Amino acid sequence: MAVSNFNFSSLRSYKARLGVAMAPVEIWLTILAIVLVLGAVFLLIMGLSIGWGALAVGVILIMPIRWYQEDLHIHKPTLGGKTIDDVLDGDILGRLPENPSPYDLAISLSLTAEGVFFMRRFGVSSGMIRDLVSKDSKDVEVVFNEAMRLRSELALPSLTAGMILIALLRQVPQSRDMLAHLQLEESDLVAGIKWFARLEQQIENYKHSIKNPGGIGRDWSFGWIPNLSHFGQNISEGLSGLEIHDSDIQAHREALNLIIKSMASEAGNSLALVGSAGVGKTELIKNLANIIMSPTANIPSNLRYHQVFLLDAAAIVAQAKEPGDVELILNQILSEAARAKNIIVVLDGAQVFFENGVGSVDASNVLLPIIKATALPLILTFNDQRFAKIVERQPEVANVLTRVNLQPPEWQETLLAVEDKLVMLEYRYKVTYMYQAIKAAYDLSTRYVHEMVQPGRTVKLLESAASYAVDGFVTNGVVDETIEKTIGVKVAKIGADDDERQKLVDLENLLHARVIGQEYAIKVVSDALRRARAGVRNQNRPIGTFMFMGPTGVGKTELAKALAAVYFGDENKIVRLDMNEFVEAKDVARLIADGADNPGSLTAQVMRQPFSVVLLDELEKAHSAVLQTLLQLLDEGILRDANNREISFRDTIVIATSNAAVERITELLQRGMSLDTLQDQLTNELINSHIFAPEFLNRFDEIVLFGSLSKEQLLRVVDLILASINKTLESQKITVTLPTEAKVYLVDKGYDPGLGARPMRRIIQKSVENIVAQAVLANKVQAGGELAISLDDIKKELG
Repeated sequence: MAVSNFNFSSLRSYKARLGVAMAPVEIWLTILAIVLVLGAVFLLIMGLSIGWGALAVGVILIMPIRWYQEDLHIHKPTLGGKTIDDVLDGDILGRLPENPSPYDLAISLSLTAEGVFFMRRFGVSSGMIRDLVSKDSKDVEVVFNEAMRLRSELALPSLTAGMILIALLRQVPQSRDMLAHLQLEESDLVAGIKWFARLEQQIENYKHSIKNPGGIGRDWSFGWIPNLSHFGQNISEGLSGLEIHDSDIQAHREALNLIIKSMASEAGNSLALVGSAGVGKTELIKNLANIIMSPTANIPSNLRYHQVFLLDAAAIVAQAKEPGDVELILNQILSEAARAKNIIVVLDGAQVFFENGVGSVDASNVLLPIIKATALPLILTFNDQRFAKIVERQPEVANVLTRVNLQPPEWQETLLAVEDKLVMLEYRYKVTYMYQAIKAAYDLSTRYVHEMVQPGRTVKLLESAASYAVDGFVTNGVVDETIEKTIGVKVAKIGADDDERQKLVDLENLLHARVIGQEYAIKVVSDALRRARAGVRNQNRPIGTFMFMGPTGVGKTELAKALAAVYFGDENKIVRLDMNEFVEAKDVARLIADGADNPGSLTAQVMRQPFSVVLLDELEKAHSAVLQTLLQLLDEGILRDANNREISFRDTIVIATSNAAVERITELLQRGMSLDTLQDQLTNELINSHIFAPEFLNRFDEIVLFGSLSKEQLLRVVDLILASINKTLESQKITVTLPTEAKVYLVDKGYDPGLGARPMRRIIQKSVENIVAQAVLANKVQAGGELAISLDDIKKELG
C-alpha cells in the first residue's frame, strides 16, 4: 500500500520526541516530586510557610510526570491513522530527523526496547545492516511501504521496530546470507514480532487487571476445609483476573472449551484429562483457574470464581500409614470440597488411585460413587498409557468420566507455550534464551527426549541447557552441547579446528588399523559417514544403512566394532541382536518391547544409547513380519515401541550381516569378478531367490560385499591378535614376541578360505595364549620382561 509522506511536524511526532526526551529524566523528576511533597508536609507540620512553596513545585512536577506516564510513554497509534507518523511506534518516531533515511531508521532501532529484544533474542541488530542501507532520504519510502504491508498482514495496530527491521533487511541483498549465518529465516523474525507483542500485551494486561475481581470473598470457600487445604494447592488463590486472550490459551484451546462446557453441565461434571507426560495437563488446569477468575471471560455463571484445588495423588498415597488410610483421606477431602460448593478438585496423577502395586492403591470404591453422584466437580489427570490399562480392567471408569484427550502440540503451539515458560526459567537461572535455542531444543528434544512429549520435552531441554550457558546466553550451540553431554550424541557441526575433521578424512586408515583387507567395504562405509557429518545426508534416516555379505570370519563384525570405536568413540557403543532369535511373527513384540519389560529389546537399547552401531546378525533368519517392522527403521529412521513412542535411529549406523549367497559370492570371486561389479548381479540374484523382498533390499544405502582373506592378509591378522594379547598384558608389564617363521606357521595351520580369521584366533589361543599362561604361572617371565615365543615352542604346544 502507498503511504503518505512522513510528517515531522505532526502533533504525534512532536509528542513522541518529547516522550523520548523525557524518558531519561522521568525517574529523577519522580524522585524529586516525592521529596518535595514529603518535605513540604514536614515543613508545614513544623509551621514553616515555605512548605507551601515546596508543595506547589512538587504538584507542578507531578503533572508532566503523569502526562509522560499516561500519554507520552505509551503513545498509542492514532485510531484509523494512515500516515507513517500516525502509526509508527513512538520509540522510533521520537528519534527520527525531519527527513529520515534508511540509515536513520537503522540507527533508531538499536535504541528501542524491541530493537534490543531482537539483538538479545535473535542476534540481529541494526548494526548488522546500518552500513549496508542507503543514507538517501528518498529511499525511505520503499522501506515504509514494506513495513506497512507487514503490519497489515500481522494485523497489529503499531508500525513496530521489528517490522522496520525486516523491511530494511529486504533492501539488503546480503540479508539472506546474514540470516542463514545466524540460522534464521525471515519467518523467524516475524515470529519475534508476535512474541514481543505478546509480552507487551501481557504486561499491559497485568497493569490494568482488576485486582481481586469478585470482591474479598472470591478466594474464600463456603465451608471448613482443613484436609483439603493441607493436601491441596489452591491455584486460584491470588490470581489477578487477567484479561484472557486467544493467544494465551492457543495450545489445547479445544480441550479447554470442552472442559468448561462439561463442568457447567448438569448431566455430569467429572472429567478424565488424558495425555502423556509433558503435554501440558497441569498448565491447562492453571489456564482453567485463570479463566474462571477472569471477569471478562465468557464462561457459565455457575463456574465463575470457583476455587481450583490441585491434589498430588502420589503424595496422598505416600502419606498413608495403614491400609484404608488413603480411602479415609480421600473421603474427608472430597466431602469437604462438596460441602463448600464452590470448589473444583483436580486429582493430578489419578492413575495411582486405580491400580495396585508399589506407590499406588485401588481407591476406586471411594472415587466412583462420588463421580456418579455429580455433586462435586472433579478433574482426574491420567497418563494415556496407564489410563488405557485401567479402562481395560475397569470399564466403568470410562463410563462415568468424560474423557478429554490432550495431544502433543505442533511447533507453533509449542513455541507459544515455551515462550511463556521462559520468563520463569530466565528468572530462576539468570540466563537469556535466544530464539535459535528454542528451535534447536524443539528439534533435538523431539528426537532424543522420550520420557515426555511436547511442549514438556523442549522446556526440559532448555532448563538443562541453562547449566551450560555461556556469558548468560543460551544459544543453539549451548543446546547442542547439552545434548552431546547428557545423551552422548554428536549433533554440532564440525568446526574448522575440530579434531573430528581430520579423523573423518583419515577414516579409512583408522578402520584399517583394526580390519585387515576389505578395502571396498571400508571405502563405502567411510564415504557414507563423511556425508553424514558434513550435513549432506538425509537427516530423517540413519547415518548409514548397510547390508554386509560375505564368508564368515572375514571382518564383517569386526568392521562394525571398529566403527563403534572410531566413529562413536567407544567399542561398547554397539547394539547387537542375533536375528536367529526372531524367527516367529510374535517376536516382533520382543523387538519393540518397553524397556521396563525387556531392557534388551531393540527400541529399549537404542533409547538408552541413540548414538551407536546397530548390528543385526544373520538377518536372513528373521521372520518376514520382523523384516517388515524394520522397514520403517531403515526408511524413516524411527521405530515405534510398544508404548507407541517414536524411538529415533537417526544417529545410528545400521549394519545387517547375512551369510546368504556366501557360496555364490565365493564362486563369482573365483571367476575373477571384482567386489564392486559383483554387487548389482548379486542383488538381483537375492531378489530372484526370494531371500529378501526387493523393497527391503532397496532400503539399504549399500549392499557391501566382503571377500575371502588371503594368507598375506592373515599374517596381518596374526599381528593384530598379538597386539591385543600385549595390550591385555600391559598391566603386568609383560611383552610377547613372535618371529616371522612362527607367524607363517600359524597361518598355514589356521588357514581356511571358507572360515576366514576365526580358525586363526582359535589356533593362537591354543598355542600362544597357552604358552603365555604357563610362563606367567611358572614365573618364567617377570614384570617388565619380554617373552619370546619361538617356532619350536609353537610346534610343541600344538603337538
